[in-house]
Amino acid sequence: MKTVLISGGTSGIGKATVLDLLNLGFCVSTFAPNAGECKVLKSELSECFDSNSFLILSGDVTQEKQMKKIVTQTIQKFKQIDILINNAGMGYFASADELNVKKFQAMINLNLVGPAILTKQVVSFMKKQKSGLIINLVSISGKRAFAKGEFYSAAKFGLMGFTEGLRAELSELGIKVCAVCPGMVQTPFFTSQEINRRKKEVWKGKVPQMLEAQDVSRTICFICLQSEHCAVWDITVMPF
Repeated sequence: MKTVLISGGTSGIGKATVLDLLNLGFCVSTFAPNAGECKVLKSELSECFDSNSFLILSGDVTQEKQMKKIVTQTIQKFKQIDILINNAGMGYFASADELNVKKFQAMINLNLVGPAILTKQVVSFMKKQKSGLIINLVSISGKRAFAKGEFYSAAKFGLMGFTEGLRAELSELGIKVCAVCPGMVQTPFFTSQEINRRKKEVWKGKVPQMLEAQDVSRTICFICLQSEHCAVWDITVMPF
């Protein structure tokens, strides 16, 4: 039975992935900074799954001490971490001359520094077991930049670079690294203000088809189900 640690599992893509992985028989540990949301998720999962198969914790991925504690608690319960999914993230969209430095720095911290912090804690364990899989939720914005999305792309291009470098470093140690790059997903990730801006400036009044959270979670599960001799490097998932 493989164990998965996923950040930001209380909503959106993270929650959909937690549910799908549990239904497939994985053991899942997840966390988010909002203790109330974590409590609600724990209650929901308790109605459908054996409590021995999941662990819900509260923590901020940008805080190294908290991540060390979460990794320790996960290993204490499940004895291993086979898969790490760096899912937690946020968006910040603005024109170049309207930059809010604090919001930009907060996004860089969550979207790029956070995955590095959590990966640091998990990789040291994966090296000992000489196996593992790390999946980073990047974005199509980590492959191409859009107008007024340059700040978000800066974080996601950075995460893509981190992913590629990590793969080069860890592949000889038996650890796989993959990037998942979705297009727009219908989740609380986008604020109503950002949706309205895109309706006016980008979509000309029409809202295009978006991915659903489970479209991405199924892609993540596909990667998790691959055999030991198969490595998926990166997958782009777009609305159709």
